[in-house]
Amino acid sequence: MVVMGVKNYYSFFGKLLAMSNFSEEDVRRAADIREWLTKQVADKQEEIERLRTILLLVDLLLKRGSFKTASSLESDPSSSLTKKPADKSSLTDYTQTREALRSDNNNMREFVVPSAEQRAKTLSDLTEVRHLRRVKDNLLLATATFTESRVEITPANGIKLNVNTQPFKSFFLNRILEGMKARDVEKISRGEMKVSESLDYQIEEKNGSINKIMISNYHDKERLNEIFNTSTWVLTRMIEKNDGK
Repeated sequence: MVVMGVKNYYSFFGKLLAMSNFSEEDVRRAADIREWLTKQVADKQEEIERLRTILLLVDLLLKRGSFKTASSLESDPSSSLTKKPADKSSLTDYTQTREALRSDNNNMREFVVPSAEQRAKTLSDLTEVRHLRRVKDNLLLATATFTESRVEITPANGIKLNVNTQPFKSFFLNRILEGMKARDVEKISRGEMKVSESLDYQIEEKNGSINKIMISNYHDKERLNEIFNTSTWVLTRMIEKNDGK
């Protein structure tokens, strides 16, 4: 796909806004742009996640281990590293220097690297928030809180929607979430996944309205983005149906 420059994007969207009817070419170009933008967002989010993971692991190392900084070594008169370097031509001095360095290293406490289980637990406790908004007017539809394995979508205050309002069941539950579950079942049958690792979901209701959508084991960013995108579209359509009554 040929990627347009920023100015061309403004020109193109300005044209779309000024027109009352879209040609097939305009629709095709809009679809290409959406695909490119979606990929850019996913790539940036993945990069941010990697950086956060690295930062978290560094924090764990600093908390679990201890070390001497260069400045502390320079200010410590007892440290052999601050002493005048030995004459390399003297084998005796070389041996003494090597033994002194070995002694310093033995006195320093060893870094304790967290186990894979500890890292996984810490990362799973990292919770993020995303606000799902209606495209046309930026209306807040719901707030999504998520970790690496679980998503909870809570409708915003004032958003009262019934589970029987379409296309919640027909599209979001039966097509999107059940489709993901079916793909996980196939992996289980091939021995590629445990039953406990397959996607699952629950719908919490309060006074006949959706109170919370809970989804566990979504597994990857692609699924997470699909959940966000489809739930935003579905909630928008449900509100439109309610307003049309």
